[in-house]
Amino acid sequence: MPLKICVISGSRADFGLLLEPMRRLHADTAFSLALVLTGQHLVSPASNALDVANSETIHPIVLVDMRFDGDDPVSVTKAAGHALEGFADVFQQLRPDLILVLGDRYEILCAALAATLARIPIAHIAGGDVTAGAMDDAFRHAITTMAHIHFVTNKDAARRVRQLGESPARIHVTGSPGVDLAITAPVMSRKVFFEAVDLVPRRQNLLVTFHPVTREFNSVAQAEELVAALEALGSEVGVLVTGSNADPEGNTIERMMRQFAESHDNTRFVASLGSTLYFNALRYMDAMVGNSSSGLLEAPTFGLPAVNIGTRQDGRPIAESVINCAPERAAIVQKIGEAFARGRQRVVNPYGDGQASERIVAVLKSVSDAKELLKKRFEDVVA
Repeated sequence: MPLKICVISGSRADFGLLLEPMRRLHADTAFSLALVLTGQHLVSPASNALDVANSETIHPIVLVDMRFDGDDPVSVTKAAGHALEGFADVFQQLRPDLILVLGDRYEILCAALAATLARIPIAHIAGGDVTAGAMDDAFRHAITTMAHIHFVTNKDAARRVRQLGESPARIHVTGSPGVDLAITAPVMSRKVFFEAVDLVPRRQNLLVTFHPVTREFNSVAQAEELVAALEALGSEVGVLVTGSNADPEGNTIERMMRQFAESHDNTRFVASLGSTLYFNALRYMDAMVGNSSSGLLEAPTFGLPAVNIGTRQDGRPIAESVINCAPERAAIVQKIGEAFARGRQRVVNPYGDGQASERIVAVLKSVSDAKELLKKRFEDVVA
């Protein structure tokens, strides 16, 4: 009997990272694949995850509506409650042998909690990372302690998962599947790419993605500093802005970025580029700025300099192409200038070689009895 795996995605970010593993699982007769979409996929018209999954002929696809009613902490907490209830129903319906999740978001934590209560083993991608500026840090480590197989992106992450009491036999250093997707994404011509995003290219072009810094209380203020920096760059720089995560203050930040784009001829706002356009943006834009993990995980594969604002990604390994920056307009302008001056350079990506999905599938293929994975205990690290 094929191993029944349920993949869960709550945002465009984790969906893109999960796409290559899903393709490999779907193509292998050793597995039966189901997909659950929730979170941002159900509230953002820009999410194309459902269309992509249908085009990949991945079925069944089940939706969990979190019933978002705002981006304040109370609304997000209530949405998490709806997610937990929804996952309970979905797992009873699908009865998977194992769930596959990625990362660090609260809706994925809800999925992990529901799976734990239903006694369904959990395979977790990208545990062990540290992002000091986001509450995602706590969610990620909590998911790790509930998970039974760990696919980590680097050796430092493997060491941290071990510190959390997980057996070395359950920890696999695979690299990030986002690098796999970046390498295999279809290549568009430069002209076709800029036409697709409706941006007239300038001599220098900048990709912008800024998410809420959920462990701090000044995300909007930081976004305002970024907008002021973009204003200071002037009209000679082409700017492509993408949307924010569905986190507290995410809607406010996204609205601010959209308004900036609408009032500047050199700027375009696209809520979600999708994987093909996004990786071609990394190929053809001259620098990126913001606080997205993509600047650390995928941009180095293209040698693209990335200005990393603030503390959101603090603790992650960084390539030489990453330029850290304080969330202040003058500093942001200065570091963007440094990024443009640096240009593209070949660097070593600390998040892998593009073979993560192959390694993930090989480990899952070795699972003969998923229920046996539930038999785990905390293993002390002996100094």
